[in-house]
Amino acid sequence: MKYLQWVLFSGILLMTGCMAQKPATQSGAADGDVPESTMQPLTEIAKPEVDPREGLVAGLFDAEETIWNLKKVSTTISPEDFIGTTNTDLAFKDNYVIQGNYNGFVVWDMTDPVNPEVVVDFVCPASQSDVSVYGDLLFVSGEGLGGRLDCGTDGVEDRVSEDRLRGIRIFDISDITNPLYISNVQTCRGSHTHSVLVDPADEENVYVYVSGSAPVRPEEELPGCTSGQTDENPETAMFRIEVIQVPLANPAAAAIVNSPRIFEGLVAPPQHGPTRAERDAIRKAKEEGAYVAYVWGQDRVISGRRLRNLLNQVVQERGGEGAPTAADSLVLRENLQARIDA
Repeated sequence: MKYLQWVLFSGILLMTGCMAQKPATQSGAADGDVPESTMQPLTEIAKPEVDPREGLVAGLFDAEETIWNLKKVSTTISPEDFIGTTNTDLAFKDNYVIQGNYNGFVVWDMTDPVNPEVVVDFVCPASQSDVSVYGDLLFVSGEGLGGRLDCGTDGVEDRVSEDRLRGIRIFDISDITNPLYISNVQTCRGSHTHSVLVDPADEENVYVYVSGSAPVRPEEELPGCTSGQTDENPETAMFRIEVIQVPLANPAAAAIVNSPRIFEGLVAPPQHGPTRAERDAIRKAKEEGAYVAYVWGQDRVISGRRLRNLLNQVVQERGGEGAPTAADSLVLRENLQARIDA
């Protein structure tokens, strides 16, 4: 995964001699045509004596920049629906670049790197939206709890929902200007990222190796999905990846064919435990009434979307509607740890 946190525009870089610039222009290159590359080995280039990043002024599209052994030839702002949302990954097909984003993906025509053109802005939320291309197929990762099978933007609030997508989306991009959503493969933990592999002895299929890092979804939502440590639950969906077989003649028939436990039996590294500042922060959070649970070896504050989802679960379990009440909050506090561990 190429994690471009809060990078909200597409920068096109060509290797060239050492240079610096401030700030970036918004479109086009000042000197017109794309320059010839004069890439040199780093061992043959003198490094700047002073780090040119020091003192740069922050900003969004007007942030000051510096660059070394590269030359930026253009900066093009993403379509409106993709601004303010994390860009995650890049994939390539012919003269096109496919840019993954938590809100879906954007296809850029890079025929003229000085003036990239958006040919598709496909809104389909489901973080991470890491992307890969094999032939005329586009694979997109989906891990977030709010991803929908129909690519809707309303999210999914229910703990168990037939509308949720967590896994791999498959698109036909034989006409890259009109991607067709042809199939998906659901997994227990979703797809944070993935890799596409080819078996030299198998010309009929391509394989997608899927890695998920989110909590295991409920078994009521996807049969066979259970959590826990391997010594307590040999069938746990933790500590494994998924291998999806995609028949090239019929990608819609893609399915999981193996779930190897490649992380089973790993020895945990030594830990120093939380620092004094971390302990003080947790103590203060508890005093202020925050929801705190033991997660990944230490107490952590549960907040944001995860907290909203847990409160909504309590409301649904009592057959209620609308916003959670004070009584719902009390119920959650009493069994928060059990829900986190589930």
